[in-house]
Amino acid sequence: MKQFITSMPTMKEIEQWIFRKLQEEFAKAMKRVLETLDQQILEQRDRTRFRAKEQKETGVNTVFGTVRFKRWLFQDRQTGEYVYLLDRMLQFEGRGKVSPHLEETAIAFASQGPSYRDSARRLEQLLGYNVLSHQAIRQKLLERAEQPMNAVKRRPARVLFVEVDGLYTKLQRSKRRGMENAIAVVHEGWEKNGKRMQLKNKQYYLHTGKGDFWEGFGDFLAERYEMDENTWLVVNGDGAPWIGECTSYFHQCVYQLDRFHVARELKRFVGHLPKVWETLRRSLAKQDAAALLAAVEGVSEQEVPEENRKDWEQYKSFLKRHQKHLEDYRKTLQAQGIDTSGMRPMGSAEAQMRIFAKRTKRGGYSWSVRGVRAVLRTIMRMKETGVVEWTEEEHGGKQPASRQGVNMRKLLKQVTREARGCVDGMMRILQGPKQSSTTGMALKALRGY
Repeated sequence: MKQFITSMPTMKEIEQWIFRKLQEEFAKAMKRVLETLDQQILEQRDRTRFRAKEQKETGVNTVFGTVRFKRWLFQDRQTGEYVYLLDRMLQFEGRGKVSPHLEETAIAFASQGPSYRDSARRLEQLLGYNVLSHQAIRQKLLERAEQPMNAVKRRPARVLFVEVDGLYTKLQRSKRRGMENAIAVVHEGWEKNGKRMQLKNKQYYLHTGKGDFWEGFGDFLAERYEMDENTWLVVNGDGAPWIGECTSYFHQCVYQLDRFHVARELKRFVGHLPKVWETLRRSLAKQDAAALLAAVEGVSEQEVPEENRKDWEQYKSFLKRHQKHLEDYRKTLQAQGIDTSGMRPMGSAEAQMRIFAKRTKRGGYSWSVRGVRAVLRTIMRMKETGVVEWTEEEHGGKQPASRQGVNMRKLLKQVTREARGCVDGMMRILQGPKQSSTTGMALKALRGY
């Protein structure tokens, strides 16, 4: 009995074997789907425009492994260029022979860190084969991050909340030892998600231009919101002079001193005085600036450790200068007739920065300017949408004609239509007995049946 048991495969081995077999079957199914689509394009294309030249085999690395399939190369009689209509329909150029889903998975791993090498190892462990080197993952992340984002529909805005902070990163092969990345998180308030509160319509801004931060941020807001003289900004920051300049750029602006930073500094000075610290903490939580400053003034110089006394005097002066920025912003908005119900205290700037610091500071890595900005952009996109998604469009808004794709979902849903450059009619496999085949079912799923 003991000998029989020891000869049995482990649970892990069974799981791995079944997973590999499923990968093989899915790869075969994907090959059939792609070749079926390409055959339909061949038969139903606009023959007056596209001349079939030859059929070529290609391979694409996917989450199922390498999928090899044949597709037709066509010549566009209008432009003279040679195109793969299948690639155009799928909106996939096949550069690098890596599927979009696999590429996005690799980039997601890389954005989480701690390194590109680790991302490559995790990807190999997940898929069971060495699909991308750490250099390839880095290059794909850089390329994706530098593509412009899809245009967004502008939203009306009465009050916008902005958390601003700087993230310092060390630089490699540079005259500068490091750089500060100015980051803003803008949202429209708070909403309940189950038992938890979350920021509503959260968006990120990374300042990469040579000009002033607030000028760049203003352009960012103008692209996304319908702002006018009645729009208010509530800005939360750590008291850095460049952050405080927001009130000079925006007329309707309330600047808040970040309570997390204030609490951290106060605890450094008086944390050894429990009663004093508790009084300060409560005043700060209530956003009672007068009570806070009174408690601060009540702390004698002798109660502060000697090594901190000089800094303590400077910090008290700092708090006095920012007294109005310690008051509750809701009082200002209420005076303007704005309903503040549902609005909460500001103070998530530090928590937001931790997300980026975890990737850029962990392990003591140094970065190129291009590299750190690419990683930060990638993390921002994933936090906003949950996916790594960019557009191929240029800033002008129009896509080059050679890159315009055919919407496959729309194509498959239309039973009949006139020739429009690629294919006519309905795919025959979606009718008749073959519609229940593996390929037919896959195509039905793609068109939303």
